Amino acid sequence: MKRKTILSKKIIRGINQEINNSSSKLDLDLDLLKQEKYYNYAIEEWYGPEFKIKGRLRKIIIQTLLETYFEWKKELDKLNKDYYLAIWLYNPRMLKSEVVCAIEEKISYYENECFLTSEKKSNFGFNQFGELSTELQKLTWEKKIDMDSFHEWEINWPKEQYEIEKEYYKDQKFYKKLIQEKFHVVEKENEKIYFHPKGDIWIGKPK
Repeated sequence: MKRKTILSKKIIRGINQEINNSSSKLDLDLDLLKQEKYYNYAIEEWYGPEFKIKGRLRKIIIQTLLETYFEWKKELDKLNKDYYLAIWLYNPRMLKSEVVCAIEEKISYYENECFLTSEKKSNFGFNQFGELSTELQKLTWEKKIDMDSFHEWEINWPKEQYEIEKEYYKDQKFYKKLIQEKFHVVEKENEKIYFHPKGDIWIGKPK
């Protein structure tokens, strides 16, 4: 518990420093957007370890997502063309949250193909976010499924390539369950990709 507290404080300091020292991080790179037809701002780029997000850290993450979203919306509106813009708020993997925008041919992918719709019926709990709920209610929220993907080459990774034998057997146990459950399987370029649910993603878009 003490280690997590220290880690949390370190991350908060890092986020604050990143925002204060480089406000351009929240700016939309229109040149790159026009080139790639896609642009994102990912919270995870600041840090990697996953742990329970709560309190001040959760507030800072959501504030940053909202600030980025509304700044980008101003710039995208000036383009006078269709665009995709959304906050992807992961639960419980909040560190993966991001703001995503797309234009032209990539709009359809993010609108219709990027995620599976969750069959779990629940409403976005605005009241759990305190003073941030007012800003969050300016968007419409739809629940999707957060999934990790595993390619066949990963599943068939040979035992001798593992540095720790114990990790090989641990992975094999997981892969066996993954294949049996067949939660969502896609075949691409003659290879199967297995998807495993990790939680929810709330997609926040303009009303």
